[in-house]
Amino acid sequence: MNALSKLIAVEAKLFLREPVSLFFVFALPLGLMLVFGLPQRGASGGDAGQHGELTFLPALALALTIGMLALFTLPMALGIYRERRVLRRLATTPVNPALLLVAQVVVNLVMGVAGAVVTAVGVRFLLDQPAPANVPAFVLAFLLGVACLFAVGLLIAALAPSARAAQSIGPALFFPLLFLAGAWLPRDQMPAVLARIGDYSPLGATVDTLAAAWAGDSPAWPQLLALAVTAVVGSVLATRFFRWE
Repeated sequence: MNALSKLIAVEAKLFLREPVSLFFVFALPLGLMLVFGLPQRGASGGDAGQHGELTFLPALALALTIGMLALFTLPMALGIYRERRVLRRLATTPVNPALLLVAQVVVNLVMGVAGAVVTAVGVRFLLDQPAPANVPAFVLAFLLGVACLFAVGLLIAALAPSARAAQSIGPALFFPLLFLAGAWLPRDQMPAVLARIGDYSPLGATVDTLAAAWAGDSPAWPQLLALAVTAVVGSVLATRFFRWE
């Protein structure tokens, strides 16, 4: 077993020992779907705006899973490692500290995929709704959403001066993004400018492209492009500003 696989195994064990992270990935999205989805079970939907679409809730639940991992768990873990000088100590060993970052991203990505599978199964069997109809487009939208939101999370980890700051910046960014995604107020009821910003925001574009693929449609290419551009820009800036200590 090489150094990276050992780090991934250790990070996975640490993640699974943290009940808050497990709640964010598995319990919260499924709970939200049941609370808001059960009253709509059996409804025809489709003509009541963004929140009337039956695919909105599962897409929002998946985006919540990815967003919480990216903006809460990932920056906090890296902030703690930097604050406790774990990265600096690793630099004095044969293990490159960059491997720890890779291991963190891999573990959070795997947990995001696991949370997505649990959410999809819950939608299918608990809410009696169909599985994603356009699977290739769904996979593309999911991967771009993950890349975009993880890049934002890595940028927070790069800029936050401490673990406590990372814990504050993540939620401060997450909840406005959740609003722009239409979680509380459908975007078709927002002012035009605000709705347009929400269309191309990281969570808004993720929700829309996942929902479109779930319904069997093709996601809008401008929104997929916005996710890809944000992922590239966020990754470049995170690499530029990341501090090991």
